[in-house]
Amino acid sequence: MEIKFTNVSYQEFHHLTFSIQEGTLLGITGRGKTKFLKLLNGYFQLEGDAQYGNLEYNEKNLYTIRRKVNMIEQDFSNQFFLKTIEEYIAFLLQYYKLDMKDPKKKVLSAFKMVGLSSSYLKEELATLSASEQKLLQIAIALLSNPEVLILDEPFAKLDFNAQKKIKRLLLKLKERYHKTIIIASSNSDLLYTWTEEMFFLKNYTILKQGKTEELYQNVKFLTRYHYDIPEIILFTEKVKREKGIQLNYHKDIRDLIKDVYKHVE
Repeated sequence: MEIKFTNVSYQEFHHLTFSIQEGTLLGITGRGKTKFLKLLNGYFQLEGDAQYGNLEYNEKNLYTIRRKVNMIEQDFSNQFFLKTIEEYIAFLLQYYKLDMKDPKKKVLSAFKMVGLSSSYLKEELATLSASEQKLLQIAIALLSNPEVLILDEPFAKLDFNAQKKIKRLLLKLKERYHKTIIIASSNSDLLYTWTEEMFFLKNYTILKQGKTEELYQNVKFLTRYHYDIPEIILFTEKVKREKGIQLNYHKDIRDLIKDVYKHVE
């Protein structure tokens, strides 16, 4: 599903015009990123022309759009004060009117996709680790079979191994099931090494958009507008400045080390 905004406005955001191609792994950073995600999700009443695939953003299509474009909040919240995962999911199915032929089969399928066993249904929500909470959030988001998954700081509070697990899952959803993945984050290292396209927000507008590598390797742009620079880019710049060695930019630290060794030899 392609998302296309033309002159869309809401509160601080004015005249947003952009498109997000189907199957993209998009990163978003800058002030207002969480609110921007909610604009994409159809959370707010927008002014202007917003198109979701063949659906025009309007009151008639809003319910369908929110099923196809699902947002996963940064933190898991048991706002209904339910005890077990099974109770929580049953409530959500009813609350959001997710009508499905075999709900239990659908839930177990979503659990399997994210790597949770059926035994988790009996687990108490309060006992889940941060990574289990994130997997549960993704599993719940998948119940409506969305075409676009939007995630706000999905790797915050996760250790390295948990981050790797979530990354593998999201890549599988993108590559095998052709989902569009949109991630908002303040972590420049993560965005540089992991995304394909980037939106840089500034003063509630898209200051710059394009290929991730090109934008993060534009150090003058990042410095001028006070965006965080990935550590691997900073190291490369330092070697150039202090040693006079013209290294190439790399995403993988192993490739950078090989490049350094070539010049040392």
